[in-house]
Parts: sequence; structure tokens; C-alpha cells
Amino acid sequence: MLHTEEFVGIILYVPQTHKARALANPAQPHSAVLHELERYIEAHNPDVTDVNVVSATDTGQADKTHKPVRHWYHVTYET
Repeated sequence: MLHTEEFVGIILYVPQTHKARALANPAQPHSAVLHELERYIEAHNPDVTDVNVVSATDTGQADKTHKPVRHWYHVTYET
């Protein structure tokens, strides 16, 4: 049986799921793309830390202003 203090602690640490668009270089290995998406989200959302990408879908839209070219992704992530 959980004591009240333990129960409250468990609830406070439930990850929050969010959605965003983010840029990454699709020519990289999968793990590097995920890492780049996490860094992009953290850099463009100063109040967000410890991002964990749950899923990412390439939109097919390329941003050619970056070298190498990066694609936009629809990202679901937890914080």
C-alpha cells in the first residue's frame, strides 16, 4: 500500500506528451535524426527540457536554406 507522500511523488513525475514541427537532416542515421529533433525542440522552446522523441514523421518538406538540407518532421515528444 502506498503512503500519501509516495503516491503524490508518482503523479508528479508523469511525462507530458506534446506535438511540434522540427527540422533535421534525414541523411543521418536514425538515432542522429532523433537527437537533432530533440535539440531543435529544446532550442526553440526555452521552457522545455529533457525532450524524448516518441515518434517522428518526415513531412517531405525540405528547408534548403540549411546545409546540408533539412526536412521538416511532425514530432510527438515527452518532457
